[in-house]
Amino acid sequence: MSRTRNFLVLVALLVGSAILSAPTQAHADFIIRVTDVASGGGVNASVTQSAASAADGSGSMLFATVSGGVISGVQVGNFSVTLVNNIATTGPGFTSASQTLNVTYNGPITSASAGTTSDTLIVEVLGNQFTNPTAPETSFITSNASPSTSGLLASSVVMTSGVLNGNVLALGAAGTTLGGQLGKTTSNPGTMGSASSVLTPNPVTGAQFPIVNPFSFYQTYTISGFTNTAQAGSLSAGSTVSAAPAPSGLVLALAGLPVLALGGWLRRRKVVPMT
Repeated sequence: MSRTRNFLVLVALLVGSAILSAPTQAHADFIIRVTDVASGGGVNASVTQSAASAADGSGSMLFATVSGGVISGVQVGNFSVTLVNNIATTGPGFTSASQTLNVTYNGPITSASAGTTSDTLIVEVLGNQFTNPTAPETSFITSNASPSTSGLLASSVVMTSGVLNGNVLALGAAGTTLGGQLGKTTSNPGTMGSASSVLTPNPVTGAQFPIVNPFSFYQTYTISGFTNTAQAGSLSAGSTVSAAPAPSGLVLALAGLPVLALGGWLRRRKVVPMT
């Protein structure tokens, strides 16, 4: 009887400890910031929008103005930007985020003959309170970009994706991007051309890393070297952080643990106590 009572007390202590140590739900947000950086490095303009998302971090947001059912881009310095269908989804063992970026540029162009340099567009997308994949699973990030018809020409398009530990609630100074990303994938500079926008390589997969819950998903797009003006362009891209599959040998070993445990229990049952 005393053994049973002691066991119940132990179970109660363990359950109480688990409840006290469980993380509390935080307010989950998407934050999108678009910044126009002048050729000299100064910030021409920066616009930030935020919206609440679901408790697991998933949701969507439109970076635009809507009037009479018409969606218009937000004016940010020399850029008019419409971020269409910023969508984040979660599922068993993954979180994905995707954006479609429509840009119109009306500013100076990069011209070797004229000795001029265009503005740079920086787009940041931050979402927090994600818990899939589940800690402490090893995870990795894969990013890709889809070609989009474009009249706007840019010589450099760089996309980064990464995970930040905890619920990151704010971005850094305008014109800068956050550091400390885990599992970050960086696409080498691609181009925005008359026919398509392409990142290189595409797709790209980052190194594996141990996931922490909750985490924040952070993506950036830096577009520079515009060689024409008064033109529009677009870029569709997305990233997914996924749990790395366990090695087949480990799966087999784990599958055999219940059998080993049963065998040990049976052996203990057969032991005859000495008198």
